[in-house]
Amino acid sequence: MVLRRTVLRGSMLAVAAAALPFRARADDKQVYLLSWGGTIQTMLEKEGWGEQFRKDTGYSVTLVPKATSSEIIATAIAQKDRPQVDVVLCDHSAWLKGMHQGIFAPIDDAGVPNLAKLYPVALVKGPAGVVGAIAYGDVVAIIYQPDIFKRKNWAPPQGWGDLMRPEFKGMLVIPPVNNTFGMYTLIQLAKMNGGSIDAIDPGFAALKRLAPNVLDWTTTYAKIGEEFQNEEAAVAVFSSGSAVEFRKRGIPASVVIPSPAYLSPTTAGVMAKGPNPDGGRALLNWLLSDKVLTLRATRFAQVPMNRDVKMPTGGEQAVPNPDMATLEVIDYDKAMADLPGWTDRFDREIAQVK
Repeated sequence: MVLRRTVLRGSMLAVAAAALPFRARADDKQVYLLSWGGTIQTMLEKEGWGEQFRKDTGYSVTLVPKATSSEIIATAIAQKDRPQVDVVLCDHSAWLKGMHQGIFAPIDDAGVPNLAKLYPVALVKGPAGVVGAIAYGDVVAIIYQPDIFKRKNWAPPQGWGDLMRPEFKGMLVIPPVNNTFGMYTLIQLAKMNGGSIDAIDPGFAALKRLAPNVLDWTTTYAKIGEEFQNEEAAVAVFSSGSAVEFRKRGIPASVVIPSPAYLSPTTAGVMAKGPNPDGGRALLNWLLSDKVLTLRATRFAQVPMNRDVKMPTGGEQAVPNPDMATLEVIDYDKAMADLPGWTDRFDREIAQVK
């Protein structure tokens, strides 16, 4: 879809623009964020944080939502020569594709002061220096529907090996391998069966054995939530924070962090030659702030990369999270190079298995 500024302005943003000083052109104060719907849209549009951004910075933000990280980065790359968005926020693995295409501008502490508050691992470097930042991460989790487990007298899942349990037949949800959570699942299944990221065949063999048990290969937490609520699905691989959102909506959900634990990072960068470079840096800095990352931690149970932000330790917002030092790290460049082939193989060998 061709992005047109006049089409993208919503009523809220029109009001915000009208409130700006008359001497400033609307475009000077308008910033476009290319990211997901889901929790980003919930935060900005439904829960008032878009208005908070305007109060904090003087800029107004328009979200350009896509369903998946693959769609987000494909849209950004397609705009490389004439960007129509200012900031791109998506899964790290997909974001790297854009970095390798040279679509992101260098950033530094002068333009984005909150970079100095991040863990060193959160700074993403390209040939020109730092070009992006990991804002937060989602811990890969096994989520289960406790009402179903109680009724069937099933023992709660404990780890990756539980995905193979035969009683879950027809009630298991796993994302496809072109989704970050599905990719991690493939890599872990390979490791559990004598393979690795460099020897992925055992992972595909395990997925093929598992496929008849899979109800759905969905990529969205909203679909998983519906399936949990309708008691169609009992177990899913997705982010630990999704369980928090489910519970807020009255959907039963419990969480297990399997070992080894994986973090799915969310990375942001400013588009090179974007329509509003200053506004883009202001938005990126805001997304990395204590204020926003405290929200992401407390509201969506995501792990912040800002050292000054602490995870909640009690209440329904809390989910189990691993020690940062124990997280499994993968070679993202290797994974991204192989992912097109893995995706094609998944579509041919796995997705149609019943």
